[in-house]
Amino acid sequence: MIKKNQNLILLLLIGSLFISCAEKAGEPVTASEFLLGTTCVITLSDWEKDADPDSLLNEAFHKIAEMEQQLSVNIETSDIARINAGGDEGFAAGPMALDVLKQAIEIAELSEGRFDPSIGGLVALWGIGTENAGIPGEDEISTALSGINYKEITIEDSGLVILENPNAALDLGGIAKGYAADLVREFLTSRGVRRGIINLGGNVLVLGRKENREPWRIGIQDPREPRGEYLGIVEVDEKAIVTSGVYERFFMEDGVRYHHILDTRTGYPVRNGVISTTVIHDRSVIADGLSTSLFAMGIEKGMELANSLEDTNVIMIDEDNRVYITDNLTGSFQLNASSGYTLAGNQN
Repeated sequence: MIKKNQNLILLLLIGSLFISCAEKAGEPVTASEFLLGTTCVITLSDWEKDADPDSLLNEAFHKIAEMEQQLSVNIETSDIARINAGGDEGFAAGPMALDVLKQAIEIAELSEGRFDPSIGGLVALWGIGTENAGIPGEDEISTALSGINYKEITIEDSGLVILENPNAALDLGGIAKGYAADLVREFLTSRGVRRGIINLGGNVLVLGRKENREPWRIGIQDPREPRGEYLGIVEVDEKAIVTSGVYERFFMEDGVRYHHILDTRTGYPVRNGVISTTVIHDRSVIADGLSTSLFAMGIEKGMELANSLEDTNVIMIDEDNRVYITDNLTGSFQLNASSGYTLAGNQN
């Protein structure tokens, strides 16, 4: 599926996370590895006295690496690659691949197919973010589109996954990082980690609250400015924050920007006036899938769906610099007055 930008969210450690946490658990420990096609960074700030933070970090990255081996479409021995190769004969996938695929199908149903795990052929065709990026031919796009239909994915009770359409190909990149973040959180909290940050290439998940019990203040990247410039701040705790945007993973041809968020109806990059969508949710895998879904649905339908969902906070930005937020974010989101953006409607 569509991969999220690696640096769409800037974590503003307002309140000096590193200093305040040092009083109880010693200096915070941070490590990074290149996994899932991006730089993954994990910071532990408060843990059980007898725990070894370095060992915890190593184990956490090992879990991500194991997951990648099972879910990456680019690894021939992965379950997803084998499902694609198996086609209508099927492949008996393992529990993890089945779990992620089922969640992807649920999001596809929720978004009426604007997010679709069978988009793999179209993603590979455009190759955006690779050296082979380019505009495909109309016939190629038509063939790839004919294979996109999550309803033609069959999952049998035995775990056998069958792609009924010969042109179908799975790609779970659109929720894989979110799933990985949830997996790491579950592991770390089971080992007594009380506070920290999981940042998988821009898919951010915060553990616990700040030392003073106040929520984290997270800066949302300004889509029109260099990295590090934020348009607003949202207060969260124990949440995942995931953004999809058009402004970093793209290529230019004849003065036209072709970004990485592909429309499952037209076969081309989505063009509906949206330039950025941020989703805040308890589960990173849901935030990951919804950020793409809502972006593709557009402002009106996207915000309508977002406001209908429980425990889901959303920030959408259009090309006219208008910022739309869900009703439940009022009071928790502060727009940077000097950013040049305005809150849409009657929002405060």
